[in-house]
Amino acid sequence: MSFSDLRFIFYIVPAFVLVHAVLPGKTRNAFLFLGSLGVYAFGAGLESAAILAAMTGMNYLFGRWMSQEEPIVRRAFLALALLLNFGALFFFKYLAAMLDALKDVIGADFSFLHIAMPLGVSFYIFQMAAYLIDVCRGDTEAEANFFDFGAFVAAFPQLTMGPILRYGDVHDALKERKPGREDVEQGFQLFAIGLAFKVLLADQLAYLWVVLERIGFDYISTPLAWLGAVGYSLQLYFDFQGYSLMATGLGRMLALPVARNFDEPYLSRSVSEFYRRWHMTLGTWFRDYIYIPLGGSRNGMGHTILSLALVWLLTGFWHGPTLNYIIWGGVLFVFIALEKLFLRRVFGGLHVLPHLYLLFVIVQTWVIFRVDDLSDLLAYFRRLYPFFGDAEAINHGDFLKYFTSYWWLFAIGIFLCFPWPRRWYERFRGNALFWVPLFAVFWVSIYFLSTGSGSAFLYFRF
Repeated sequence: MSFSDLRFIFYIVPAFVLVHAVLPGKTRNAFLFLGSLGVYAFGAGLESAAILAAMTGMNYLFGRWMSQEEPIVRRAFLALALLLNFGALFFFKYLAAMLDALKDVIGADFSFLHIAMPLGVSFYIFQMAAYLIDVCRGDTEAEANFFDFGAFVAAFPQLTMGPILRYGDVHDALKERKPGREDVEQGFQLFAIGLAFKVLLADQLAYLWVVLERIGFDYISTPLAWLGAVGYSLQLYFDFQGYSLMATGLGRMLALPVARNFDEPYLSRSVSEFYRRWHMTLGTWFRDYIYIPLGGSRNGMGHTILSLALVWLLTGFWHGPTLNYIIWGGVLFVFIALEKLFLRRVFGGLHVLPHLYLLFVIVQTWVIFRVDDLSDLLAYFRRLYPFFGDAEAINHGDFLKYFTSYWWLFAIGIFLCFPWPRRWYERFRGNALFWVPLFAVFWVSIYFLSTGSGSAFLYFRF
């Protein structure tokens, strides 16, 4: 169920937090696991919940088996477990798309095979795979208590869209959770701020992209194309950052640590820095379990470039089976490779230019990320760079029309990308007067949701 669903906000969260708070400490993880399965089943369906429960049980058993065996047997168990985990991910997320492509080639009908992707499968399989790798390496001990492991995997605050937790980071807190009033208060604050990011910024900016699609990319002016690219960049950020803050807030209410997933990425000075500060837990996963095992940057520049190419190919593929994600990952790899080869030295002593370079590149890569039809993608880039195409905009004044409607959302969004609001929040969050604007923003968000102004989180599709 979406965090921005009114039933979730007013029924599920209060009931869950209240029951969790009054339960004895030893039963909280069992309730967190079973209750989260119930919440997940309510939003994603019983079939998806059964798959999650089965995957949780399977990975718990593999962790236990690996903890009792010699290194060579542990590695064999790990290989089998990863094969089953990533085989399940391939089956649920990619097989249907590949069968559709094959149908077009050979004319076969695969309609008898119905494959529905369980919500959040990419996130929780990556989380369990990291756990098994850490157990095999000896970086963490296998969890003996099934409900503690289940709470780590299925806790509803981070189940469907991350952040991707590492068991070693949450083990102690998971065992000794004692939520108090301060946890609930600060958790609600983060939840309300995240909800506002989602409903009052991301969802309102989303209408601009809807307008562009309705007009048709071939018929928008170049200024409007750039405005749409920047608008989508802000929309995606506040949509996913909003979810991450809400997940952190819900976790705080349950005394469950949820990792920070964003660190003001649009202030970065390079593409590589941007992806150290954007969706940080996914980037850390690829760094620790793909890039470093391949040798990282220890074996010379040529090997480093090859390792980066594989990491970004897999990163694109993780987001989906359509070609635009592979192109997106490939483009990011090219810029990161260029930065390692020479751009970092060029920008070394400069301050403003690296930021402008990053923003110029990133907003265009988000267009690739957003548009999955290649003909539409080419049409959009012909409008971004009209001297490469012959399409003519129907209305050269369309930019002013839409800029006058959306400029204030852009201004607020850009301001919130800077560190000042976060510093202000950290300074005044304990002040009683802080609750006045917070409640105002929260209830305005609720009003927008009640009038049907909300939409699904963008990262639900992954």
